[in-house]
Amino acid sequence: MKRKYITAVKPLENYVLQIDFVSSSRLLLDMSERINSLRFRPLKNLDVWNSATTNGVFVRFGDIEVAHDEILAMAEEASETGG
Repeated sequence: MKRKYITAVKPLENYVLQIDFVSSSRLLLDMSERINSLRFRPLKNLDVWNSATTNGVFVRFGDIEVAHDEILAMAEEASETGG
């Protein structure tokens, strides 16, 4: 059985993703800088952006899947660059 890390996700305006963790922590991840990359470009479609779901380990936007450890790496990178 896989360990669950994420309890909920909520796509907000301006490509900010709210992620709630089992630890009761909440992360607001600004994905606006990544939205033009080849991988995340489909998220520009608001139907895709607003389709965010989680199984506790991954966040999925249709065919796009992001693991919890990748989300944490994105957040760490943003804090190091001041973003």
